[in-house]
Amino acid sequence: MSEKPIDKLETQLETLIEGAFARLFQRTINARDVAVLLVREMENHLIDPQEDDPRSIAPDTYTIYLNDQTIKNFLKTYPDLSKRLSTLIVELGTQSGYRLHNKPTVKLLADSQLTPHKAIVTARHGTESGVSTEAMQPIHVSETQSSVHNPRLQIGDHNNYELTKSIINIGRETDNDIVVDDAYISRHHLQLRKRFGAYMLFDVDSSGGTKVNNIQVREHILQNGDVIHIGHTRIIYTDDTTHSFNNGTTQTLDPI
Repeated sequence: MSEKPIDKLETQLETLIEGAFARLFQRTINARDVAVLLVREMENHLIDPQEDDPRSIAPDTYTIYLNDQTIKNFLKTYPDLSKRLSTLIVELGTQSGYRLHNKPTVKLLADSQLTPHKAIVTARHGTESGVSTEAMQPIHVSETQSSVHNPRLQIGDHNNYELTKSIINIGRETDNDIVVDDAYISRHHLQLRKRFGAYMLFDVDSSGGTKVNNIQVREHILQNGDVIHIGHTRIIYTDDTTHSFNNGTTQTLDPI
């Protein structure tokens, strides 16, 4: 099966750093954490297509903030990481159908306020070159590259919901797509968004928080068998996909 863009980015990151994330970050942050943050920032800062080109314009300036000591150790081992990440962003944008005004730049900056398990990624649009556009040529994607099949949620012991929409809101307020009768969850507690064929879970600043597989999360890429706890309610996510997105690792990204 062909890899989805975020899976390919994760694989390339892991190959690039040869396990350095696991060693230097003591397994509290990994390649997928960074991939998720890069994808989110790219999507959140897209500019609408212009008349001469139907593709959305992706941001071309990225900054990754990490703990100061961690980043010193990291850059000592991989001084050209920023350049390689720039190449990966071009590939990711190409596969997502976006374009860039300029070749992307990636800066890694130290932040003494961050603990080793935290990372912050920002993205913005630099000055349009006016000379040449970084062309992201179409890549032919195999027809076998498709969304997860038959995704669904089991809430409690009896309620089952098929996931068919690209955005699904979950909470106890009646205007949610899925209403959960639990006084211990927020009126608007969770949002599921379909990205690159997979569902991502976002805690929308709930008062009680969200756990996936007993780990507190702000966002998480759902995979078959994940157990979600909100309030006093247990939710099980399942699909008919045999492919694992992250080898069972739950995202524990801090809010940005």
